[in-house]
Amino acid sequence: MGAGVIDQLDILETPVPSAWSSPEDHATVERRVRLYLNALGVQDPHEIEVLLRRVIERVEFRARLGQLGEPLEVSIEETLRLLDRWLVDELGLDSDPDQISAARAAVLGGHVPGWTGHWSGLNKEPLAESIRAVRFRAVPERAPLTMEPSIIRLCCHHMLRRLLARIGRLLGLWGQRHSTLEVRP
Repeated sequence: MGAGVIDQLDILETPVPSAWSSPEDHATVERRVRLYLNALGVQDPHEIEVLLRRVIERVEFRARLGQLGEPLEVSIEETLRLLDRWLVDELGLDSDPDQISAARAAVLGGHVPGWTGHWSGLNKEPLAESIRAVRFRAVPERAPLTMEPSIIRLCCHHMLRRLLARIGRLLGLWGQRHSTLEVRP
């Protein structure tokens, strides 16, 4: 019964595919992640190194599973996943997209000082109250509008009926009685 699980876990021990194992790929991904973390507001070099290591581990894990795709794109995806997972854990959310978006806006907007140290795990002081205090709403309130119904008049539909009536009169198929049924313009 457990042999199937072990067989599936053996895939994690296989070497990383050659497309990811080249030093150029590693250097390019590391450079991109560093720039991206910097753009997100992570400035401390030690925090960048910790987060970079986590992202690279996730990229290598996906490579071992055969789900790598484009390494540069995967590295950005994994960086955002790490941020979202940290926010879910920090706030105790149930993966509600609106709450995660609001929390992400709070930290990335610079409204929660020192959040990068918490994200990297170097500072253990909880930030949940600070993040919740910002109270961003992820989407505006719903405001449905009433819409007046519009009548759709298809020009071709009326033209076809008129054309058929004229052809019928020309061919003598329709008499005087049927000519009054012609559609008015």
